[in-house]
Amino acid sequence: MKQIITWDLGATKCAAAVVEYHKENNEFLCKKSGSVKIRSFAALTELSAHIENLLGIRMADADAICIGAAGQYDGECLQLDKGFSQPDKNYPYPMTFAQLAKQQNWPGFAIIHDYSPIVCTTFTSYIQQPKNVKRLNQADIPPHGRRVAVGVGTGIGLKDGVLFPQGDFWLGTNEMGHIGVVVPPLAEKYHQARHEELLKFLRSEQIIKESEPLTFEKLLAGPGMSSIYSFFDRNAKDKSPEEIGDLVRSGRAEETLATFAWYLGLLVGTIQLTFMPEGGIWLTGGVLLNHMEVFDHQDFFLGINASPSYLSLRQQFPLGVLCGSDCAFVGAGYYASKKLLSLT
Repeated sequence: MKQIITWDLGATKCAAAVVEYHKENNEFLCKKSGSVKIRSFAALTELSAHIENLLGIRMADADAICIGAAGQYDGECLQLDKGFSQPDKNYPYPMTFAQLAKQQNWPGFAIIHDYSPIVCTTFTSYIQQPKNVKRLNQADIPPHGRRVAVGVGTGIGLKDGVLFPQGDFWLGTNEMGHIGVVVPPLAEKYHQARHEELLKFLRSEQIIKESEPLTFEKLLAGPGMSSIYSFFDRNAKDKSPEEIGDLVRSGRAEETLATFAWYLGLLVGTIQLTFMPEGGIWLTGGVLLNHMEVFDHQDFFLGINASPSYLSLRQQFPLGVLCGSDCAFVGAGYYASKKLLSLT
């Protein structure tokens, strides 16, 4: 049995866990986990020390460390994309992991794209357990088919990957959230008209600039649902995002739910056509996990089917929601077992 420390590091919080890897049956068990706000600390050393206390194990005593993180790691320091122009969306202190690892004698470690662990989870038995996954169709999951993990939260994250028969794997390098929203060929007239009116509204309210294209991230991630709600209720400025979320969940904002569901379906259909992922699309992220009702709405499936090309083939691709709380930890453990433990 090996102990792997895993982090799920974002711009505002860091979750971490101890994952036990049992090589004899290739099982990954999340034994202890916790979460902290990164702005509660003044430096990476303080954050790391708090995580050690939280998990009851020193970083140096683990067999490997795998950190799924937002941003780009250059081998020395982790930095968020320069597109994050707002100060509160950048890391509050230098994420100098190489220096910390050397000072504290860390074992082998890796810092990877924050959705790499999610797609790695789909290489494990985790997705075979009903408590961890809400299946949206009953398509068979080919073990070596290309699959895509998609997260909708403060942004839209995406990673595709392929598991090879010999046990190794390949991960793609891609970004999806900034793709522009298009109205596909089989969109119903009502959906087309609503889309055009929504676009006018977003520009009139300066939610997007006059010349700025409408992207999936603008509508689905972060305050996207609030923007959609304000289209239907022009007095929405008096309501917080939390209040709007409660209205949607309780069935008191049906038009907002239907519109959000349709655009999410468009995103899924776009990803299907882009990647043709016979291993499936696996959805997760804070926004989606807080609004599981979206997957029971007919407009979600209408959005997928509005793009008719290769539809009969695409309907054979698995589609599901990764709703287990330890999804990212298990995937990071899997990555470490293949890429870090093999070096020791």
